[in-house]
Amino acid sequence: MKELSYNENYDKVLGSWIGRISGDFIGAPVELKSQKYIKSKYGKINYFIEPVDLNYVNDDEMYEIVALIALEKYGISLTAKDIAQEWINLLKNENYIFTAEKIAFNNLKSGIFPPKSGILNNFYFDFIGAQMRADIWGQITPGCPEIAKRYAEMDGSISHAGIGIEGEIFVAILISQAFFELNIGRNIKLALKYLPPEEESLYSQMVRKALEIYKQCPNQFKKARNLLVRNYWRKQIVDKLIESSKNFLLERRIILNSLVGGVHVLPNIGIIILSLLYGAEDKEDPLGRSICIAAMMGLDTDCNCGNIGAIIGAQIGADKIPSKWKDPLKDTFSTYVKSYEKWKISELARRITDIGQMIIEEKAQNLVKIKK
Repeated sequence: MKELSYNENYDKVLGSWIGRISGDFIGAPVELKSQKYIKSKYGKINYFIEPVDLNYVNDDEMYEIVALIALEKYGISLTAKDIAQEWINLLKNENYIFTAEKIAFNNLKSGIFPPKSGILNNFYFDFIGAQMRADIWGQITPGCPEIAKRYAEMDGSISHAGIGIEGEIFVAILISQAFFELNIGRNIKLALKYLPPEEESLYSQMVRKALEIYKQCPNQFKKARNLLVRNYWRKQIVDKLIESSKNFLLERRIILNSLVGGVHVLPNIGIIILSLLYGAEDKEDPLGRSICIAAMMGLDTDCNCGNIGAIIGAQIGADKIPSKWKDPLKDTFSTYVKSYEKWKISELARRITDIGQMIIEEKAQNLVKIKK
């Protein structure tokens, strides 16, 4: 039986959100920029690369806010359709809905609900969007990866399929386990057990390849990134993804060989794994080091840095996050969700913690105990 006090649980949820938002502010200015551009403009990144604007809004977190509202409205046994309905109710600015979520949103408005909404006409079904919004499902299931998996799989089906959903499952499990597992390498290997085996999943292959390359390249994260993305991703996988998508052959060929291909889930989970492993070598500030490495590696940097911050933040808790990352945020968070645009990060974390306590009490009494 694993045990946490309520305050410990809250500290880890709060840490996860501080990490998430800090990661956004690091990653957003360099999203989909080349490594050459990032290096020439920002050099070695070790702090926020642009001033923190508390009115800035990133589209990534709005789905997690909608999920929280849905959990509070429908209860912890909600369905994918319940969450999808809140997308329709609360996501009113369609200018900030992209790729797989955009196609799914149009399906939902036409009365097509999950899982069909995630598949119909959706040639972005395995892009990064589901993985991007995984954090909350780990935050509400501390130490309960199997329950985190069920929630993430349900949520992912709104807009994704196949390895797109595997991405949401994997990151949710990493966060769920991080409440108790303090070694990131062990956490990654444990989380892999919840995915299909390597011979059945390109996602599992990418995670294992990242682990292998990390061992090959001690203290060389840029070399590791290039081996993973330039060699493995481009040469080994892109053609397979195109060939396996017979319904969208032309569309997939275009997007996977364009800048937009950098938003695919596979190279980005590889970057997340490498950043977590190299960042963990910094014992004083693993969160800061991890999100900074991910920013220097490029591709979908705001999503990657956000997920990484959420994972490490849950692992170490808010109290152990250096003030250099916390103080500029001023306990403030903004989002595009209608009627929920402005938050205190502390209040957001409190509400998520309370949902998590309900889940533990009703669904995981034999696994985890949260002491009041």
